[in-house]
Amino acid sequence: MGRSIVLAIVLMLFTACDTFSTARQSTTGAANVPASSPILTISRMEISAGVMDRTPLDIGTTYPASQEKVYCYLEFKDVKKETIVNVVWMLGQNVMDKIPLTIKPSPKFRTWTSKTINGMRGEWKVDVLDDNDNLLKSATFSVQ
Repeated sequence: MGRSIVLAIVLMLFTACDTFSTARQSTTGAANVPASSPILTISRMEISAGVMDRTPLDIGTTYPASQEKVYCYLEFKDVKKETIVNVVWMLGQNVMDKIPLTIKPSPKFRTWTSKTINGMRGEWKVDVLDDNDNLLKSATFSVQ
């Protein structure tokens, strides 16, 4: 009986070590980059009534129907390589515009896009998607 307990313990240890080794190999990957590591980090996203001197003006969540344009200001942190993001403007469930923006390598990269709303009332959503259509960040606002 003592020998079978020792064999069972050895077998359990062997299985545990093999499982740990397999898990470690699958998470290290060939490029040594964690799978959850984002390629782009949006450090700031603001919906505003304008942009001046690379700064959003009149940041808000509600705009009057008389507002001609609304801006989506984006600030990226530690951009390693040039890439393209798509800024998708939606009114309700309808895609109103999809604007590609080129993001260049920089410790801090700022850019913005605007949408002429011309009195289109309702609940708006702005999604920023990477080049594989993965959602990076969202913001909402309403036009009344």
